[in-house]
Amino acid sequence: MKKYLMVVAVLAVSSSVMAANEEKFAVKLDETIVSAESFGTSVLETPKNVTVITSEDIERRGAQTIEEALKVVPGLTTFSNIGGSDAKISFRGMAPGKEEQNILFLIDGIPYNSTVDTAGVNLNLIPVDTIERIEVVPNGGNVLYGEGAVAGVINIITKEGKNKKYYGTVGYERGSYDLKKYKVNVGSQITDRLSLNVNYLNKEVKNYRKHDTRDVEYADFNSKYKFDNGTLTLGFTHSETESRFPGSLTKDKIDKGEIKPSIGYTKGKEKLKIYRGKYETTITDNLQFSIAGDYKDKLYNSINEKTGATSTIRDTQSFYITPQMKYQYMDNSYFIIGGDFSKGKSDYVYYSTTSPTDTYTKRESLGVFATNKTRINDFIFTQGYRHQRIKYDVKDRLYPSKNHTLPKTVDETFTENAYELTGSYLLNDSSSVYLTYNRAFRAPTADEAGRWRPGYDVEMQTSDTFELGLKTIWNNLYFSGAIFQTDTDNEIFYVAYEDGKLGTTYNLPGKNRRRGIELSMEQYFDKITFREGFSYVEHEIKSGPFSGNEIPGVSNYIYNLGMDYSILDNLIFNTSFYYYGSAYAAYDFHNNMGRQKGHTELNIALNYKMENGLTIYGGINNLLDKEYFNAKEAYNSTTKQPYLSYYYGTRRNYYVGFKYSF
Repeated sequence: MKKYLMVVAVLAVSSSVMAANEEKFAVKLDETIVSAESFGTSVLETPKNVTVITSEDIERRGAQTIEEALKVVPGLTTFSNIGGSDAKISFRGMAPGKEEQNILFLIDGIPYNSTVDTAGVNLNLIPVDTIERIEVVPNGGNVLYGEGAVAGVINIITKEGKNKKYYGTVGYERGSYDLKKYKVNVGSQITDRLSLNVNYLNKEVKNYRKHDTRDVEYADFNSKYKFDNGTLTLGFTHSETESRFPGSLTKDKIDKGEIKPSIGYTKGKEKLKIYRGKYETTITDNLQFSIAGDYKDKLYNSINEKTGATSTIRDTQSFYITPQMKYQYMDNSYFIIGGDFSKGKSDYVYYSTTSPTDTYTKRESLGVFATNKTRINDFIFTQGYRHQRIKYDVKDRLYPSKNHTLPKTVDETFTENAYELTGSYLLNDSSSVYLTYNRAFRAPTADEAGRWRPGYDVEMQTSDTFELGLKTIWNNLYFSGAIFQTDTDNEIFYVAYEDGKLGTTYNLPGKNRRRGIELSMEQYFDKITFREGFSYVEHEIKSGPFSGNEIPGVSNYIYNLGMDYSILDNLIFNTSFYYYGSAYAAYDFHNNMGRQKGHTELNIALNYKMENGLTIYGGINNLLDKEYFNAKEAYNSTTKQPYLSYYYGTRRNYYVGFKYSF
C-alpha cells in the first residue's frame, strides 16, 4: 500500500508543474497508428489506450532490446534474461505460459507469431537500431488481424530507406557477461524510384549462470520500388541463433547460494528465413488497396551437450497473405474490407528413452473482416466484424506402436466471430474520451491441440472487453488512461498438476475475469522530460476447479518512473525505475505455494551525439544489483507432489558502444 501511495504522490507532484514546450506534446496525439486501423489513424482518434515508442525514445532511454523498450507500457510485464532464454511478455493479466498466444506481434503489419506451434516469439532477433517505432494497442486487433490479439497488438515498424544516394551506420558494443555486438546498416537510393536497405547484426552474450549463452546472426534485405500511384516492397530475413539453457533452480540451491552452477545441458539451434512482400496503391482519390504477405521457414533442433544426443527437431513452414481495400465516403469517414489466409505445417520429433513422439501438424485459416469509421462533427463511431474458419489436422506418426496405443490425433474445424464497437468524443483539439466493446477469440495452436488433456474437447477461447478511456494534453502534461473489464470463457491454460495427476493443456472450464486501470503520463520541460506509468489489475478465476483463486503469475501492481535530462543539446542522460508487484507462481492455479515477492529495477543510460555523425553511448541495467527470480510450479512424478522451480533474473550489467552514421 505504501508503494501505491508513493506512486500517486509522484504522479500528482509531477503533473502540477508547468512549462512552455507544448509542441512536443502535440506530436503524441498526432502520431499515426497503423495497428488499430490498417491504413492509419491518429493517436487522438484511436479509441484505445495506445502507447507509441519511437526510435528516438529507444535511443534516449538506452533500450538495447525490444523487451526493454516495452517496459514503459502500462499493464505490460517482461521477464528479461540476457542469456539463452527468450523474454516472456505478459499483457493485461494474461497468465504466463500462454501469454504470447494472447498477444499478437506484428512486423510491419504482418503477424510474427506462429499459429502452428507454441514456440515463443524471439524478439531478440530484431535489432532495435532497425526499428522506426513500436505501437502497442491493448484490447484491439482481433477484427483486423484475427485470432491471438486477445490482450492486444504489438506492432514493430522497421525503418525505411533514406532519400540519399548512399547512407549507413556501423557500430560496435561491449558489455557485461562477454557481450559483443557488431551492427551494420547500409542503403542506397539507387534511382528516383528504387531503393535498397541492408541490415546485419552479430551478437554474442553470456549470463550470470553457467551454460547460459546466446549467439545471434541476423541479416535483413529490403527494397522498395515507387510507382506513379503506389509502392512495392520486397524483403528477406535470414537469422541463426544458438542458445544454451542453464535450467531452473530449487529453493534449496538458492538458500545455499549455489546459483551459478547449471543443471542444464541443452543447446538449441534455430535457423529462420522470412520472405515478405507488400503492394500499396491509390486507385482513386477515395479508394486505396493493399496486399501483404510472407513465407516463413524455421528449423529448430536441440541436443544434450552431455551425451551428444538430439533431443528435439521441429521443422515448420507457414504462409500468410492479406488483401485490404479502403473506401473514403466522407471527410474523415471510411470503410475497410479485407481478408486473410494462412497455412502452415510442422513436424515435431521429441526423442525420449521411454516414449519418443513424432507429431505432424497442419493448420489452415481463412478470415474476412470489415470495419467502418464515421465521424459526425466531434463524434467518431466505429464498427468492426470478422468471421474466421480454422482447420486442424494433427497426427501421431508413431501410432500404433509401443507407448503409443492412444493416438494424439485431432481433425477439427472451428468457426468464430469477432466484433468491435467504439464511440469517441473529441472534447477539443487535444483531448478525447472513448468507450469500446471488443469481442475477441483465440484458437489453440495445432501444437496445443495435439497435447490436449484427455477427456476434454478442444474449444475456442473467447473474451469480451469493455474499456473507458481519456487522453489529453493540458499545459505541459500528456495524459492517457483507461479502465477495463475482460471476461474470458474457455481460457486455454497449461496446468502443472491437478488432483495428483500430471497436467497438460486444456480449456479451463467456465469464466475468468480481469478488471484494471492503466495510466500513462509525460511532462516536458526545457531540458527535462518526466514520464510515469501505472497499472492495477484484479484477476480472478470465476468458476471451475480453481474458482475464487487468482490467476497465477500475474502481478496486481506495476509501475514505472523515468526521466530524460538534456545535459547539453547533444548529451542526454536517462534513468528508469520499474516495480513489479508480488504474484503467485506461474501454473500455481491452486494458490497453495504462497505469493512470490515482487522486484524492482533501476537503469541509467547516457547518449552523446557528435556533429560528425559519431554517437557514443553506455548504460547500466539493474544498477542496484537486485536479485530476483521468476517462479514456476512444477510436479514431481515420483513423489506426486508439486514444487517450485526458479528462473534467475538479470543481475547488474553494463554496456558501452559507438555507432557512426553517414
